[in-house]
Amino acid sequence: MTTERVTLFEFMPYGAPELMEAARRYMARGVVTSIGIIFLGFALFFVTNLILSREQEEIPVVVVPFRELAAPPPLSRTDAPPQVAISTTVAAPTVGVPVPVPDAEAPMEQTIASQEELARAMPSTDLTNDGSQQIVVAPPTDEELPKFGEYVYVEELPEAIHKEAPQYPDLAREASVDGTVMVQALVGKDGKVKDTRVVKSIPMLDAAATAAVRQWVFKPALSNNKPVAVWVAVPVKFTLH
Repeated sequence: MTTERVTLFEFMPYGAPELMEAARRYMARGVVTSIGIIFLGFALFFVTNLILSREQEEIPVVVVPFRELAAPPPLSRTDAPPQVAISTTVAAPTVGVPVPVPDAEAPMEQTIASQEELARAMPSTDLTNDGSQQIVVAPPTDEELPKFGEYVYVEELPEAIHKEAPQYPDLAREASVDGTVMVQALVGKDGKVKDTRVVKSIPMLDAAATAAVRQWVFKPALSNNKPVAVWVAVPVKFTLH
């Protein structure tokens, strides 16, 4: 048994002869294919260069001999510029004809005011301690009031010092109508209400609310420690009970 096994192993080839044979074939095919691809690339490159060179040769080139070239123009022009024709025709002068106009009306006769009349028209003057005159101008009577919605800068808002209760209308009471009417009141520098506007309305109560607010008295608003006129919101509440 031992002798037969040794003899069998001695005649068996070492390795995988089938795979080695296949590797040789694949290697030969790869080398041939690579050489073919390289040859094909060179052929394409050669053909492309040949086509491009032929196209360049077909471009027409015009060569102008030097003797046919004209001389360049001079840098400084010696010839005078062309003269522009100016029309010399002038319209014939016309003779002006005087047109009569009506005489200016003389102003009405005016008399010059005397010194006494001028003195009465001028503002009154007072004498100071040093004997010089000091002009006294009366303050304007018309107070400049802001318009509704106009912003006025104030440091202190008006404060009500006297409130008048509204008179409840009988018709509104019988209809069980109540609520709050919002009234915008224009408080002057003297603290009195100069104007009113209803901004939140209850139709049956607006008139009574406006009449009550017009009788209110305020401490006026202050701006730079001076009273100013300003609009302020005043709620007027009506309750049935």
